[in-house]
Amino acid sequence: MEWRQKSRYSRAVRFIETYCIVPKGYGAGKPMRLAKFQKRWLRKALAAGIRAAVLQLPRGNGKSTFLAAIAVWAVFDPRHGDAPQVAVVGVTVGQAIRNVYGVAAAMVDMNPELANRSIQFTAIGATRLFVPSTRGEMFPIASQPDTLQGLDPSVAINDELGFTSQETWDALLLASGKRPNSLIVGIGTPGVDRDNALWNLRQLVIEGRPLPGMTFTEYAAPDTAEVRDEKAWRVANPALDEGFMDIDALRMAVESSPAVSFRIFRMGLWAEGQDSWLGDDGPAVWDSLAEPLDFDAGVPIWVGVDAALTRDTTAVCWIGLRPDGRMHAKVRIWVPAKDEPVDLFEVMGHLRDLAIKYRVGAVSYDPRFMDWPARVLADEGLPVVELPQSIERMTGICGDLYTVIRERQITHDGDPLFRSHVMNAVTRMNDRGWTLSKNKSRGHIDACIALGLAVDRVRNKKKPRSPVVVL
Repeated sequence: MEWRQKSRYSRAVRFIETYCIVPKGYGAGKPMRLAKFQKRWLRKALAAGIRAAVLQLPRGNGKSTFLAAIAVWAVFDPRHGDAPQVAVVGVTVGQAIRNVYGVAAAMVDMNPELANRSIQFTAIGATRLFVPSTRGEMFPIASQPDTLQGLDPSVAINDELGFTSQETWDALLLASGKRPNSLIVGIGTPGVDRDNALWNLRQLVIEGRPLPGMTFTEYAAPDTAEVRDEKAWRVANPALDEGFMDIDALRMAVESSPAVSFRIFRMGLWAEGQDSWLGDDGPAVWDSLAEPLDFDAGVPIWVGVDAALTRDTTAVCWIGLRPDGRMHAKVRIWVPAKDEPVDLFEVMGHLRDLAIKYRVGAVSYDPRFMDWPARVLADEGLPVVELPQSIERMTGICGDLYTVIRERQITHDGDPLFRSHVMNAVTRMNDRGWTLSKNKSRGHIDACIALGLAVDRVRNKKKPRSPVVVL
């Protein structure tokens, strides 16, 4: 790598396109070729006097691979000075590894020359890549302000800036001042919430008050663009014209995602207000699914439970299959009295009744409020399945539920209380997509969550057991 007379930008491009091999997706297994929009942004980011470079663009435009390549270049290039420190910042260490650090480590593994010139450590809490020739380190780190202020980064990469607090971003800026040519890179996608660094930095630019030493680039559709405007998609997604995004993927996504989610994650637009998670026609779609059905005794069912201990409602949803193969959902909802929570013994009794009458494939529950009752029911022979409602799990479950409803793969009895729980739900964006938020919803949504858990059990169903016999 004897390129000592080249500019920082030229060195970065030459290194990335010479040594970085794409580990997955478009161009997998081949040397990386930077797209025109990536080169334009990188030239601005590596210009003299730039300390922070921010890029806002929708999902699917190769940002993780791009960031990973920047990280690999930064830790191997000796021009970054003595012992370069490359920090890959995520909401959690696991998220930093999944999104960027793991991709960077794979790039190093796939190139024998880079692999031979580096050492990778994978111990829990000490994951890092060390380059003896530069005495440089690349490592994942969680976005905790106190920890970040102790860094001395030559380059710090903050993925998902739309889910990063201003306090975290400020901590990175403070840490970056310890080296003469340090650079903070922030890339993200818009969201619903405004309390994050990406929104704040964007507002500074809009108001004509950008920070000294910062460059900000935004790719987004026009604010007034219709959700199915394919010309607007191309404005927001430069990867479409660069050849590493398939427009058919967007055509599928626009039909299978809430409109607000598509506008945020695929069109790069900040959502205004909270519309229905099922889309503008969500109420009409749900109402069209009302086809009452009585289950015969002994039929297979799958159950979801969303329980509460205090003032919230508790719901049990059970799903069977119609003769045409579609799912059919039934629900029972317990509303707490003014001064008394829902009686979980009554909920347990209802689950026992279901197990006696039908063949229960699984009872899915969140252990926060159902741990002891579930253990009792398991001892009695009910096939309970613990499913903590983590962001990772619920993102997939909510996405599947949306698809099932929008594609009319499910019916229900037309219960008005059930309807209100489904219509009350609103989305909450996260770094993986979206979930349904109880805190931001218009009212109780427990039956909707229980429905999602039950649908998840149907889609991952095992052979149902025979009805429980009570002697």
